[in-house]
Amino acid sequence: MTEQGPGSLTRLRGRAVVAVRRVLTEPLRRRFPVDAYRTVHRGVRSIDATRWTDADPFAVRWIDPTAVEWSLLESAPSYPQWGRVEGGEWYRSGERFADRRVPLAIVARFTDGRPWEETPLREAFADQLRRFGNAWGYTSMDGFEARAAEIDWLYDSIRENGYHRSATVLDEINVDVGPDGGLYWRCYGQHRLAIARVLDLDAVPVLVHRRHRGWQATREAARRGDPVERPDHPDLVDCHSRRGP
Repeated sequence: MTEQGPGSLTRLRGRAVVAVRRVLTEPLRRRFPVDAYRTVHRGVRSIDATRWTDADPFAVRWIDPTAVEWSLLESAPSYPQWGRVEGGEWYRSGERFADRRVPLAIVARFTDGRPWEETPLREAFADQLRRFGNAWGYTSMDGFEARAAEIDWLYDSIRENGYHRSATVLDEINVDVGPDGGLYWRCYGQHRLAIARVLDLDAVPVLVHRRHRGWQATREAARRGDPVERPDHPDLVDCHSRRGP
């Protein structure tokens, strides 16, 4: 079957997005004023503690990669929600992370030994081009082999040298936490997370965006010293170390 490429307007948009990311977005993320945002977060929490967590919004948690069972990429807000607390059933709108095309492709490549062209990665790459005009920084199918080579390099690097923190905290694997402490992949680090699962790594670093109001109540109970379910949850470590009102 012939792959249908993006239309001219989509291609133009894709090239513009890639250019903006390289020239503006990525440099700004590297210089993001984390400490200033922490100060803002403390201020808004003092005004409305029901909407903002007590946790440091940029604290990195180390989690078992297999604990991230669900993905909210298609349904989570595109704007940042660092430190936010929300009720409702947003956590029910996800899909299984392992069923996404990129994780499936990584399993097919590194567990089953299949060529990249015979994995779902090619379909995922083409779909990104059709929808957004770019796929992981490439604006045509000519970039597929280069992208596949980058993933090969990433896999070899993690396997041989271990998993290392990102240079920018915002670029860590981003997750949300559901009402019972369940972890939901939200954005960034999809390939790293999938590779970590294939390599059976014990832990990877993540940045939490949003916590469900039910889970925030668990955090507050743990901080008071009350008994809670899942006391060894990685998002409760700081609660045990600083109990009090």
